[in-house]
Amino acid sequence: MNPLRWLFNRTEARAHAAGVSQVYLDGKRRSAQSEGQAVLSASLGLCAGVWSRSFAQLVPEPSDVLTPDILGCIGSDLFWRGQSTWQIRLDGSRITLHRAAFWDQYNGGRWNLTIPQPNGTDTVRCLDDEVLSLRINSAPDTPWLGRSPLSFMGLSPSLMADVESTLAGSLPYVGKGLLPVPATIPEEQKNAALAGLRSGSSLVAVTSKEEISHHTGGVRAEFKRVDLTPDLQKAGLPEVGRDVHARILAAAGIPPSLYDAGGNAGALRETYRLFVLGTLDPLSRMITPELSKIGVSRLGMQDLMTADVAGRARAVSSLVQSGVPLATAMALSGWDNVSLPAGAAVPIPNGGE
Repeated sequence: MNPLRWLFNRTEARAHAAGVSQVYLDGKRRSAQSEGQAVLSASLGLCAGVWSRSFAQLVPEPSDVLTPDILGCIGSDLFWRGQSTWQIRLDGSRITLHRAAFWDQYNGGRWNLTIPQPNGTDTVRCLDDEVLSLRINSAPDTPWLGRSPLSFMGLSPSLMADVESTLAGSLPYVGKGLLPVPATIPEEQKNAALAGLRSGSSLVAVTSKEEISHHTGGVRAEFKRVDLTPDLQKAGLPEVGRDVHARILAAAGIPPSLYDAGGNAGALRETYRLFVLGTLDPLSRMITPELSKIGVSRLGMQDLMTADVAGRARAVSSLVQSGVPLATAMALSGWDNVSLPAGAAVPIPNGGE
């Protein structure tokens, strides 16, 4: 009996069509939605810097634990990783936060945090009340994990990196070219031409009487330069780069017109207001419940909106002149935390004049 007979008597198993389709769809979905990792480009650096600097300007109330440097780190973590994790420690009666580089979360509210140190790392075991876990964009199947805005940018970050690398790789060839030299040119004249080219001067054209048809009747051989510089005009990289740059900023919640060199001051103020109210304020509200562990109940935007004082003053003036009480007008304009004189809750006679 052949001992290998069982190899040839097995039932052949074929992949089911539905399973193959699902694998294909999963692959397409993964390619369309990145995992939050992308090659660094100037556009991503701009987005990360804007998030970090903007978070550093938030005003935590009423706690002083969140210093501007910690808030800036939180903004950077939320952009790159979608999650910022800190260990809460008590130093006497003072609360201190220590940034975790890596972490593992287990059932029952147990954590393993990796705290970086100058000469190594510390692995600390903590309970949920000892950990500050700030998350945004959590998926329904993994609510304990945050997702970076990079996860929603698709292939745009990679495309932007490819555009930059293509332009950078073409720069060494700019201005360089080949100069075909006819074989009938004497060797010393060829050497003279090459010496002129190596010296960095303009192209040197050396001809002899044998090469000019109206003198000798021979075939004219021209010195025609052949450029080595890639023809990038056909690729349309400048237009593609600008379009991808705008898409990356928009996916990060930053209006592209905020960094448009052609914008005027009024339009920039309105765009900045949109960024603060449409991106930073919702993000701060998402992480505020977790910040209650350290006593923070609100992240104020007043420092970010200082450039909007003129617009708010005009809004208050218009409301007051329409008969709205000053206190109500101030609250509608975002100045509800400003103390007002007695009697400001009633309409001001003559429209405030």
